[in-house]
Amino acid sequence: MAKRILVIDDDEKILRIFNLLITSFGYSPILVNDPAEGLKILQNDPPALILLDLMMSPMNGLQFLDERKKIPGALHVPVVILSALRLNDEEFAPYADSVAEVAIKPVEPAQLKEIIARYA
Repeated sequence: MAKRILVIDDDEKILRIFNLLITSFGYSPILVNDPAEGLKILQNDPPALILLDLMMSPMNGLQFLDERKKIPGALHVPVVILSALRLNDEEFAPYADSVAEVAIKPVEPAQLKEIIARYA
């Protein structure tokens, strides 16, 4: 069975593209546009990896990371932030231990494939 990759992004276009790419890489994508839904998946059936956007509403990616800490065992699932938002060191510091990697959008398919292979 293919490893499951949870993608949390409120942009439907991004979700469609990531669905195609992740599937072509041999993984099974789980696509959600609501971080709260991502938390439910993480709690009930954890994926191998989470790809997380930051700029979402009403819950953003940083709030997702805060809530993730409350789920027993959830911290073992690596999170890669994929966002156009660039955090400065001070903004990112509280989350450094919760995030495996940060990549700035747009992410090239080859880069995405490498990221997923590194953590999934």
